[in-house]
Amino acid sequence: MNKLKFKSNQILKLNNQIYFPYLIHNLPNKFETFDSKEILKINSIIYINSNQFKPNYIKNFIQTLNYSNINSNNIK
Repeated sequence: MNKLKFKSNQILKLNNQIYFPYLIHNLPNKFETFDSKEILKINSIIYINSNQFKPNYIKNFIQTLNYSNINSNNIK
């Protein structure tokens, strides 16, 4: 049986949708206004569909993850 393994700083791609990872204490502003169908919770990480955000936020988020993973594979 295979299990999915996630790190807290990995973007999840599921059904051609991109989900951003958040810890409970780092949720974005206006989190409560997002459609609940666009939110996944896996273990202690909350994933929010990227279509809930503006393009500029998406770009900044990915750059931040790339910077924090400087020695890992960068997200492109």
